[in-house]
Amino acid sequence: MFNTMIAKVLPHMPRWTIRPMAMRYIAGETRHEALAVARELADAGFHTTIDRLGEDEASLDQAAAAIDAYIELMEAMAADGIERNVSVKLSQFGIRFDPEATFGEFERLLATARRLDFFVRIDMEDSSVTDVTLDWYRRAWRIWPRVGTVLQARLKRTPHDARKLAGPDANIRLCKGIYMEPAAIAHQDPQAINASYLETLRILLDTGCYTAVATHDLPLLAEARQEVAKRPPAVHGRVEYQALLGVPIRSTLERLEQEGETVRLYLPFGPDWYAYSLRRLEENPQMAGAIARSVFRRDF
Repeated sequence: MFNTMIAKVLPHMPRWTIRPMAMRYIAGETRHEALAVARELADAGFHTTIDRLGEDEASLDQAAAAIDAYIELMEAMAADGIERNVSVKLSQFGIRFDPEATFGEFERLLATARRLDFFVRIDMEDSSVTDVTLDWYRRAWRIWPRVGTVLQARLKRTPHDARKLAGPDANIRLCKGIYMEPAAIAHQDPQAINASYLETLRILLDTGCYTAVATHDLPLLAEARQEVAKRPPAVHGRVEYQALLGVPIRSTLERLEQEGETVRLYLPFGPDWYAYSLRRLEENPQMAGAIARSVFRRDF
């Protein structure tokens, strides 16, 4: 009840009251702030992926500007010795209004990734762009194979998508998914979502896919680790564990890192933090409540 109440009142609260909650899991408003957070986490033994916030650009000029900003980010990361790993949301590059024309812009980002040897994670958004996102992933892989994408266990189609995508050359982040989708296409019951998560995880592991286990649900994380433990040692080396910056599970992540696991933190940043934060907190009341409780106790 507390979580839901917090999530519902957020849109009516002044911007300055949202900022302390948001900045728990935002790596700053500027590129320089994000790079500083990435360096700090690297010193603590964590891997990172950086995401420049922004979604739903509506013109080719806006899409081109978003690509330019990412190229500048990647150049700065390379110059600063930051781990060369970024995450992108394709609606920022115009996937909703003209996927064919804007893929040409995306190719500029892929060319930079190839030149600077970056890994690029293509994030998943709501179900209206699932098919085109997976299509862009396949096309991008043919241009630069150091790309990956995301599957969301909430969607009923996900085990099928995993069987089509998975293999030793694939790199998939598996998450529950935070977008609220209709019951016709998405599981609504938390137990069903978790069952789908574990089913999909088994598919990814058994096909040799490089798998990023992304969840803040500690019981589910424990079950996922049990699934990994059942596989040969070679599979263990192709698994990493991911979490969003600021989610209060630092002790668990530190323990994973101390046990020799690869742990990666997702670092979103940018001037669009406010709209992003409202969406994420409204879509995930449990996160809203957890962050509200711990607003004065930043772990990362």
